[in-house]
Amino acid sequence: MKACLKCKYLTDKDRCPICNSEVSENWRGLLIVLDPLRSEIAKKVKIDIKGKYALSVK
Repeated sequence: MKACLKCKYLTDKDRCPICNSEVSENWRGLLIVLDPLRSEIAKKVKIDIKGKYALSVK
């Protein structure tokens, strides 16, 4: 898995499918958002699309 440098979305692709930014294999932590509209954590980190996200990307 690779993480987007901008939005931290986890993907297997070479570019982020959400924001088309570069991705990195150097990431830590995992946040799975199932319902971004009702999730307090998703609101705090400004996530509005469900999926898997990295907590830290370098």
